[in-house]
Amino acid sequence: MRRILLICLLLLSARIASSQTDEPAREAGQILVQLKPQHQEQSLEALLEQFSSAGLSLERQLSRRMNIWLLGFDESAAEASALLRKLQQHPYVSLAQFNHLVQEREVIPDDPSFPNQWALKNTGQMGGSPGADIKATEAWEITSSGLTALGDTLVVAMIDGGIDLGHSDLKLWKNRLEIPYNNTDDDENGYIDDYNGWNAYANTGNLQQSDHGTHVAGIATAKGNNGIGVTGVAFNTYLMPIAGSGSNEAVAVTAYDYVFEMRKRYDETNGAAGAFVVVTNSSFGIDAGNPANYPLWGAIYDSLGSVGILNVASTANRAWDVDAVGDIPTAMTNESIVAVTNSTNTDDLNNQAAWGHISIDFAAPGSNIYSTRQGDTYGYKTGTSMSSPQASGAIALMYAAADENTIAQYKADPVLISSKFKRYLIASVDSLPDFEGITVSGGRLNLLNALQMVVNPPALQANPSEISFAMEPNSTTSVDVLLTSLNTEQNPYTLSIPDTIHWVYAEVPGGLLLGSNPGTITLNFNTTGLGIGSHMTTMRVSDSFLNELLVNIEIKVEEGVGTRFSSNTSHSLKAIPNPLNDNSYLTYSLAQAGEVNLQIFNLNGQLLTPLFNGYVNAGTHTLPLHIARNAGIYLIRLTSGDKTEVIRVIQP
Repeated sequence: MRRILLICLLLLSARIASSQTDEPAREAGQILVQLKPQHQEQSLEALLEQFSSAGLSLERQLSRRMNIWLLGFDESAAEASALLRKLQQHPYVSLAQFNHLVQEREVIPDDPSFPNQWALKNTGQMGGSPGADIKATEAWEITSSGLTALGDTLVVAMIDGGIDLGHSDLKLWKNRLEIPYNNTDDDENGYIDDYNGWNAYANTGNLQQSDHGTHVAGIATAKGNNGIGVTGVAFNTYLMPIAGSGSNEAVAVTAYDYVFEMRKRYDETNGAAGAFVVVTNSSFGIDAGNPANYPLWGAIYDSLGSVGILNVASTANRAWDVDAVGDIPTAMTNESIVAVTNSTNTDDLNNQAAWGHISIDFAAPGSNIYSTRQGDTYGYKTGTSMSSPQASGAIALMYAAADENTIAQYKADPVLISSKFKRYLIASVDSLPDFEGITVSGGRLNLLNALQMVVNPPALQANPSEISFAMEPNSTTSVDVLLTSLNTEQNPYTLSIPDTIHWVYAEVPGGLLLGSNPGTITLNFNTTGLGIGSHMTTMRVSDSFLNELLVNIEIKVEEGVGTRFSSNTSHSLKAIPNPLNDNSYLTYSLAQAGEVNLQIFNLNGQLLTPLFNGYVNAGTHTLPLHIARNAGIYLIRLTSGDKTEVIRVIQP
């Protein structure tokens, strides 16, 4: 026993030693060197001369401010590790290292036909444009799970013509509470023998086959990393097959009802029965249909939306504007519908696909898509039908990427979270010229961006977060509130104060927040006619991502107090970010309105330049910060009334 233990320990030690000494791949004959601040180009020349026997040569300067250089050397003239150690110990050198190779972090499945799937990773195959894809391989670094953070098994419901249940590359959901082919409703859900799903054409659990449905299924959820065939967008997610994409509306109602029933049962039994369906996929409809004539179809989408199911629909394979011509279901305006059109491998609109600036949310790859086909085979298909499962798989992965708190919120308020996810999809597209003005988003699906938005969701922040005043009767004043949108490039917002409140109003009812640049809301106060005592209300700020921010407001009307503003900050002078870059700005808060003087000094106390001098309202303020100086440390001083605040900033 001791001998076995000793052997195990030796093997473990060898592995640890190997892992510690293995050098990552590097560029042959290249070293990165950072020289010490006091040693500039003259010391570099001396360094090259001292190591001339190793063939040390100057390649180029990488950073002037940080004094970093790329050096070359002759691998045949010097042992690389020994040369590196000598450079690291040299008195002129601050840091030295090899020029290691850097790889993009992405998940490349081992499925042999993955190179044919340009929609997931476009390298220019089939005459495409490299990068004209949904960024799936990078997105899978975030998640490729088929489970939520709370352990729910995610399911995509696909309503199509049928499916090849025997296809070896499809990840198909099964109703485990049902015993197949015993002519009994074992789980008492109202459907007999629905072990594999449901056939809405024949009202039976016997699923029919369809080449179209099999192809669509593989795009969404084909098994990944199983060494065969292709991979789906959500390759660890189960797909619920439902036959019912043609014939008439009654068949469509029956198909969607099965999804609704299974999701309701899941919610009502806390996961003991039913299925956690988060999205349906449909590749059928009625060309040029007027939504006003299909109220029941729309009501079904509302019912599905009420339990948090988004419904992805492919638009018509017609070169027309569905806003003008109509379409069922993609011209419908239901909140739970996600309408998709067809993009090519050069990021253009397929010339046989419909569009609509109001109706069609975004494009997704749908031209020459390689996927599973009937008879356990594979092949290409083109159409908007191939675009919608790209989005359906993306939605499933969004729920896989969400944290526990978001999934808990989803279960408590499924309409809110699913509606947010729809907005994330639209906001996270790659903006492209061919879709600008003809889709809601102006772009093509980007799975990586969508998952990143789920992981770091858009949010609103107000400074100050609460407002409290003491004011004289029959007086007026103004307060500025700094509003910031986090984790998004553009975010329109609106604000409101109850109509019954007349002692405070906002100068504008809303605006547009760009990136991390703060916007200013100016609130005007008037105590005329107000009685002595406290008066309270709340300002509500709502953004395009369905976030709501509440800012509590209180004024205390008192005799002989002047105007005193209570804030959760004093001056709170900050430079963001610091060290500075081209986008840095200053932010500060004032307890009361008055004159403000902002100045920049060097470390010797010499005034370099004034930044601002003038009268500002109480509240929080921001202004761009640009120091046209050499690299170094500078002081910014804010003076207001009898208060002064100083901060240090670093100019790289």
